[in-house]
Amino acid sequence: MANKKTGSGKTVKLTPVPPPLAKKVKANSSAQTTIVGSAVKVEASGVLKKPDLLDRAVERADVKRKDAKAAIEAALVVLAEALEAGDDINIPPLGKIKVIKTKDLSAGAKALTLKLRTPKILTEEEKAAKKAANQARKAAETT
Repeated sequence: MANKKTGSGKTVKLTPVPPPLAKKVKANSSAQTTIVGSAVKVEASGVLKKPDLLDRAVERADVKRKDAKAAIEAALVVLAEALEAGDDINIPPLGKIKVIKTKDLSAGAKALTLKLRTPKILTEEEKAAKKAANQARKAAETT
């Protein structure tokens, strides 16, 4: 770190600039960049709280509330522990959750910045084509 004198005679301590987060790509690299579209800001329509989550899960799964409550609370604890540890989570209906950065707050709390990548929703034709391709691949492997 260096010191620099300003015009007013005060000494300012200079701090090093961190390296860029993006990696440089060689000019002759074969990697192609695909732009899929710009991000769009979405206004929150409400907050899904645990009682609402339980009600919706009970309605969908057609199970007793006390059974669903224990399972959902256990799943939420497992998810929280994994995110706090910095693990990536990949749950197909939800998508892939990646921890981007963490910040320690007071009293042992943490703030996590997460990135969620949702899966592509396939049409019925795409599902049928994917199933046929998988069956053809399996048949080719067995012969």
